[in-house]
Amino acid sequence: MAIGRSDSLQELITLMETMFTETIIGSDINLVKHLFYYLKADGREFDFVYSDKESLAMVDDIFMDSMNLVIPEFEEEGHRRARIRFEIMNILYQFEVIIQDVHGTVVTIKIPHELQSMQLRQNKRLPVDDLFMNFIILFRSLSGGTRAVGKNLYAERRFPFLMKEIRKDKPNLQLINVMLSDYIKTVSKDFEIVIYSQANEPNEDEQFIREILKNSEKSIYIGDCNKLENYFEPLEDESLTNYYNEFIRMEMSTSSEEAIEFFKQKQKKENRQFLVSYIYTPIRIYDEAVGYIKVYATAMDRFSITPAQAIFIHELAEIANYAFTKVAIQVSSYENYTHSTQIIDISMDGLLFETQNRKLFNYLKRHNIIKMNIPLNSEIILMIRGEIVRFIEREDCFHIGVNFFDSAPDDMLHLENYLYEKSMNILSE
Repeated sequence: MAIGRSDSLQELITLMETMFTETIIGSDINLVKHLFYYLKADGREFDFVYSDKESLAMVDDIFMDSMNLVIPEFEEEGHRRARIRFEIMNILYQFEVIIQDVHGTVVTIKIPHELQSMQLRQNKRLPVDDLFMNFIILFRSLSGGTRAVGKNLYAERRFPFLMKEIRKDKPNLQLINVMLSDYIKTVSKDFEIVIYSQANEPNEDEQFIREILKNSEKSIYIGDCNKLENYFEPLEDESLTNYYNEFIRMEMSTSSEEAIEFFKQKQKKENRQFLVSYIYTPIRIYDEAVGYIKVYATAMDRFSITPAQAIFIHELAEIANYAFTKVAIQVSSYENYTHSTQIIDISMDGLLFETQNRKLFNYLKRHNIIKMNIPLNSEIILMIRGEIVRFIEREDCFHIGVNFFDSAPDDMLHLENYLYEKSMNILSE
């Protein structure tokens, strides 16, 4: 948008000149200073972005060409540039500023000499404190983010019925469990599905497996338990790994001989269990391992699990993990009798909502298409789909910005009426 003095901005300048007389005549700094005078007079908090970390700031004092900001828990990291952004009269302003001095939570910045970025919002955002919603994630791709068309089509061909189920708003966990078991049985009839429990303390071998799955996105695969080198020789695969990283850590902390001896003992234990080959693949909710699927072949089976079959199990688990997380969000949010997710502000274009769940916050960075259920009153409930486009990390919560892209018939009309009535109520107060 071209930068210029709109009528509303000129009215603001005239108002501020009656309140604050200290200006620099003939300079664009006047426009900028009056914006900060307004923020100070209104006691407004605004975004201060430093080292990719967003904090809330307030104007404390304004001088000729600098001003003091109060930023709780500010930590200086050596460089002296930051960004600030705020909205006044439906115009979003953004500035890059130079930090001149820091005294605890008081940060002195140089006032910008010109308007750097201003954007008029087509639809005004209305702050609300009594509007809540629930939501679920919608399928876009297994990995989230961009649409991975090739990978999705590949998964559709290999797991058609499972993919059909996870696309539903409310996947059936019992049906998913049955399909998961049937797919696993095409590889081996010997398998275990383990969900971690605090009541059962894992033994040393179990804890060893859990730590690997916790710190890796890959599945543990041993193709032949009779060959010791299969345990710790590098395995070049984007989905599968072995104990190579653990072997290197042991080797560095102790010695090669002790590291080799450790895996010799592990091999002997597994040989006594008649294991020929196996794969451990993690079960994840919000990208956190909460269990695993172990598929194995024994000496009595007269076959071993091939790398292609191991990748099949890994991909199957990826789809199941997406379904489990979707159900977890649905159960904790969408199916509550009360709508529990607080909306911070809303417009005809989108909304900003709050969550305290860091795991959910991080998960939505990749799986960012959601369906929202927003009750405006006891009779009108909006059903809107949106794309998450903004992530803000606060000290005690997380804010997430959503752009609307689809809605049920008449929902936008109901929302427009709600915003108008809400605005009139605010003006009347």
